[in-house]
Parts: sequence; structure tokens; C-alpha cells
Amino acid sequence: MGLIGIARGLASEFAPRNIRVNVVSPGSHRYARDHPEYYQGRLPNAAGIPLGRQGSVDEIAATCLFLVSEDAGFITGQTIHVNGGAHYY
Repeated sequence: MGLIGIARGLASEFAPRNIRVNVVSPGSHRYARDHPEYYQGRLPNAAGIPLGRQGSVDEIAATCLFLVSEDAGFITGQTIHVNGGAHYY
């Protein structure tokens, strides 16, 4: 059983206690704020991402903040893909 399966199982187990469990699955993101030259050429090309760009760490953080907010109070046991529409299998 992988992480997603564990999260679904925990979500079912803890839902009666109003505890939500979700997974955030990031795709290709820019994360080298301090030393971008180190990562030059190491990140995948944005051409394979339907939105046409890599995401930012702020977009991952915004997704996490949404999931812990009351606006996501009825979301549990889900995997949220923050990947610009790209799915690599």
C-alpha cells in the first residue's frame, strides 16, 4: 500500500473525529530561489506541461493552506495534483 492508499485509509478512520487526511502531489516546480544557477538544466522543460510553465512553491503552499482551511471542510481522502495539468506515469 502506497502513500495515497494510506491516506485514504486514515481519512476513513479519522473522519468521524472530524480529522481530514489528504495528499498534495506536486509536479514540476521552480524551487531554487536562492541559487537558480545550480538547477539550470536540471528541471524538466515546461513544454510538456499543459499550462506552459512550471509551478511555484507558493502554489503548492496555497494548495496546502486551502486544504487546512474550513473552505475544504468536506474534503478528505483525496489526492490533489498541483502539476499544471501534466501527468507523468
